[in-house]
Amino acid sequence: MGSPVQAPDQYKEGGLRTALHLGSSGALEVMRVTKAIPTANGDLLFLGTPARVGSIARSLQVSFTGDGVIPAPSIDTNTGRIRMYYPHKDHPEVQALLNSKRNRFCYFWRSAKGDHTHAWLLSSK
Repeated sequence: MGSPVQAPDQYKEGGLRTALHLGSSGALEVMRVTKAIPTANGDLLFLGTPARVGSIARSLQVSFTGDGVIPAPSIDTNTGRIRMYYPHKDHPEVQALLNSKRNRFCYFWRSAKGDHTHAWLLSSK
């Protein structure tokens, strides 16, 4: 079973350097978020471009649970869509994602065995 969408503090504090280090212990996808796509169901959908050699990530879907249970992030390897979950839209990472004037990136890591995942959003200030 995967880990929650929020990366542990040790990964968040390390930033990009730590994220790239994770690539040696599994698969790391990096996507530059480029365009928001309207949806009717309340989810957020974004298109993007791979920002790391070998990345397949091309879109991001952010869903809101509202009930406190946050499913593990996942990626559909056929479509390149990363799926992330947050408890509510007011989360700081989600708000930064909604600011189109920033450079925004989505990182998705899956362990070599495939039993752990982490995903997080980074944006310029």
